[in-house]
Amino acid sequence: MKQTYSRYRWVILLLAFIPPTLLTLCQYQSTAYAPELMRQFSLTDQQYTTVATAPMLLGVFISFLAGTMGDRFGVKKTVTVAVIISALCALARAFVSGYPGLLAVTVLMGCVGVVINSNNAKIMTGWFPPAQLGLAIGLVASTGNSGTIIAMALGKSLSPSVSTAFLCSGIAFAVAAILWILLFRDRPKGSSPDEKIPDSRPKTRLGAVLKNRTVWTAALAAAFFMCVNISVSALVSPGLVKRGVSDASANLTIVIFSVAALAASVLMPGLIARTKNTKITCAVLSVLAGAALYAGWRTDSILLCDLLIPLCGLCLGGLLPTLLSIPAVLPEIGPDSIGAAGGLITTVMMAGAFLLPSYVVTPIAGGINDTAFLLLLIASVILGAVFLLLPNVSIRRAAD
Repeated sequence: MKQTYSRYRWVILLLAFIPPTLLTLCQYQSTAYAPELMRQFSLTDQQYTTVATAPMLLGVFISFLAGTMGDRFGVKKTVTVAVIISALCALARAFVSGYPGLLAVTVLMGCVGVVINSNNAKIMTGWFPPAQLGLAIGLVASTGNSGTIIAMALGKSLSPSVSTAFLCSGIAFAVAAILWILLFRDRPKGSSPDEKIPDSRPKTRLGAVLKNRTVWTAALAAAFFMCVNISVSALVSPGLVKRGVSDASANLTIVIFSVAALAASVLMPGLIARTKNTKITCAVLSVLAGAALYAGWRTDSILLCDLLIPLCGLCLGGLLPTLLSIPAVLPEIGPDSIGAAGGLITTVMMAGAFLLPSYVVTPIAGGINDTAFLLLLIASVILGAVFLLLPNVSIRRAAD
């Protein structure tokens, strides 16, 4: 008998899409208000980069826990706690004073993004047919770009005051939390709840996930992906402004990059899966992304920059959904362990997102300069090499 899927799945997708989009919007308000933020809180370049990537830090500590909690208690309960914490911290940003307070609330604000990313594959496999799974996972994975687009498009239009802008986005976050609590469901109506698992099984499942070489390889690739992707959003705009480009032009570059990456995150996973060898395809895209980013930064032409930086986004966009969907296609990772596997990938991914731009790229380069973008090119090459270690999950190959 053919299985039917509830139309409510599109509501579920929207509910999973909104909170991490708002999180990224809040995060990249730091980019739009970079000069004001650095002046108001007396931030150095490295401290600014730390604040801009701070929501990623929490993922280092709670992603695996978030995935296992989603497996054990259900996604709704797990995300509800996270979205309330994130909304409160987004509101609190408007009232903090000093770098330590700003960093603390910005770190905790990342809670909902960590939890939803860790359970992305789990949420979507419960609602969407296999043919639409890549689209659903890709849309939620694209929230890093959708939020960036909104943040850059808004710029300073909410208010000249960074604190007032933070308050506006915090209120929007609170509304999203209410919508999640009222409307989200773990499973379609009429479906049977998950079977109870004997107490002896969870340790075995978690052990299998922790020992899975493919999951760890995907996690390492995700870390280098985030290093490059986050650095584009956090460093390019203030870097261009320091070189004399106007705020509006610098923000437009990031908007175009994010639009390209957003489109690619929706369209590219399906195209990548239909190539003959997915790992070679992803490796080539990784290297092309780094080369386009480096060339776009080095050019003196803003027009050429606005072509090359988005080309980087186009190449990057389909890579993260491909990585996040890997637990759902591994035969050794069962449905009850998808959250844990996703949590492991997100743990390493968030570590890369926070540590590599803030504590490797910027300090080694000595700021936002040519050396920083050369290091990002090297990171892209490493990303491509790691993709070659992953399995070929081509749909064409499976059909043959």
